[in-house]
Amino acid sequence: QITLGRATKDNQIDVDLALEGPAWKISRKQGVIKLKNNGDFFIANEGRRPIYIDGRPVLGGNKWKLNNNSVVEVRI
Repeated sequence: QITLGRATKDNQIDVDLALEGPAWKISRKQGVIKLKNNGDFFIANEGRRPIYIDGRPVLGGNKWKLNNNSVVEVRI
């Protein structure tokens, strides 16, 4: 499992997206990428802003299957 978001002193994550742009626009836990038992990867959007997978928005509270070479974008 890999967490994407904004690190704080009380919230450690794997990929700190605040290093790439305005930190206040990124949720502390924007998304989580998980590997399922069958070998598929899924991303769950746990933030308020959409995460884009291959140009398609995945809204907060939803998940999406990642394919080989999927492009994951968190726009701020």
